[in-house]
Amino acid sequence: MDNRIQVTKDDSKLEIVIKAFYDENKQKMLLLWIVLFSFCGIAILSQFFEDYDSGTKVFFGVYVAFWLFFEFKVIYAYRWRKYGEEKIIIENNQLFLIKTIGKRGITQQFSLDEIKSIDFYKDANGGFVKSMNTSYWNINKYQLMIELEKTVIPFAIDLENRDAKQLLNEIRNFNQKS
Repeated sequence: MDNRIQVTKDDSKLEIVIKAFYDENKQKMLLLWIVLFSFCGIAILSQFFEDYDSGTKVFFGVYVAFWLFFEFKVIYAYRWRKYGEEKIIIENNQLFLIKTIGKRGITQQFSLDEIKSIDFYKDANGGFVKSMNTSYWNINKYQLMIELEKTVIPFAIDLENRDAKQLLNEIRNFNQKS
């Protein structure tokens, strides 16, 4: 298994930690992109307060809204790649998915009884949409999923297929034991 993945188990608990995929060269390019994109946004934002007609100000406002969205997404990706990790914990008939960046995170908790299946995540998107969603600056390349009654919860970001298969086998084998 990849060195980003740690599996710890005993009779009553399975814990899987997946560190975020990190590529030093891509991270440097992402930082450069953030800096240059920030300068562009600040330049446009500064023009918003000049004396322009209302149509031009609307254009600046729409541009700034899109700029803020992409600025947030790319800074989030930078932080995820540098400090992010996922934890999958199974204990006491509960499954916990914990996604953290540094010391802050989000925890989702599920009873094993409410889970219909845990399987490979099948992305319905293809072509251009798929290539955009799997680029380094986007955090959407899920490999596994939890299927509930009306919801699918994807997890296991940026894993190779063989690693995802091994993790899936670990989870299934542990569930059969408990």
